Amino acid sequence: MMELLSRDDFKDTKVDPNWGPFDYLLHVVHVDQQKFQKSHNAPPPPQILCKQDHTGFKLRFKFNNSVGLKRKRNLKAVEEEDDGDGDRVAPKLKQKRSKKQEKSVCPIPPPDLPPKFRQLIVEEMGGRGLVLVIQKTIFFSDINPTASRFSIPFSQVKTHDFLNEAEAKELDDKNPMQVLLLDPSMKGTSITLNKWVMGSSSLYVLTNTWNPIVKNNQLKKGDTVQLWSFRMNSLPCFALIKL
Repeated sequence: MMELLSRDDFKDTKVDPNWGPFDYLLHVVHVDQQKFQKSHNAPPPPQILCKQDHTGFKLRFKFNNSVGLKRKRNLKAVEEEDDGDGDRVAPKLKQKRSKKQEKSVCPIPPPDLPPKFRQLIVEEMGGRGLVLVIQKTIFFSDINPTASRFSIPFSQVKTHDFLNEAEAKELDDKNPMQVLLLDPSMKGTSITLNKWVMGSSSLYVLTNTWNPIVKNNQLKKGDTVQLWSFRMNSLPCFALIKL
């Protein structure tokens, strides 16, 4: 049967003039718990402390001495671990990794040219030196019929080695080059390769006959494409792959 609190239960109470209604309620609960524990010979309840922060609000904390000592012992045990040479090191928190994160650690193999393109370029055309120039998402500017050009920003180029020194110099001197491009349908088209400098940014561009390639291969905004380079009879050629 539950015992009601009486005036005698609060005879040792020291009232803080800064207490609010909630503080009085907390104290009543605390006194009730103490009375209950004394009547049942149980260990004392967790102590409630009030502390004022910089805003003037009271922060209340509960703590249990036995739990605090246990945490202290565990921390000390971790701090005394060494790195195998007898030197103490700071405790390290072990982060849990999900299975999805563990799978992402596995190295991603480099992209490869689709077999049908490789067979056409290497076996039938005698192409050599296949290299991935760029993999990018098609933007509206790449399919804008008014612009009629495919941009290859330097910041996204995998390697510039698809051009030799003489060819790179020609582009630097603003002399465009006519090159062969295999479109996603594996059809060969002559297209212009140029280099543009726009402020502090540089980019290669494929121009002039780009619009028919967009139309014939139904390229649209959001498509992911790869541009590969190869050489045939020592001349630079390209293959556009739609992923």
